[in-house]
Amino acid sequence: MSKSKAEIRNDIEDFIARHGGKYKEWFVGTAADPKSQLFKTHGFKAGDKGLYRQAGSEIQAGEVVEYFTELGTHGNNTVIRDADYVYAYKRAGHTKP
Repeated sequence: MSKSKAEIRNDIEDFIARHGGKYKEWFVGTAADPKSQLFKTHGFKAGDKGLYRQAGSEIQAGEVVEYFTELGTHGNNTVIRDADYVYAYKRAGHTKP
């Protein structure tokens, strides 16, 4: 079930605040398959801090990422076809951008 841009921003902001509120320590991106993106592409592991939310469209997902990259997170805020999920994770020594 998709969420609005405001709901996704609030969810991610709250999550970052609970798990280390420095935006530069986080990566925010979009994906069609966020689990695969997190684990296979970024090297995310069980126990790492991260979440994902489904937006209404890939454009809305890209706008959420743009919002967070302007705040200082790492990420790619380009619109990717069918990538209507926004994911965020706290970067660690073993994760890859």
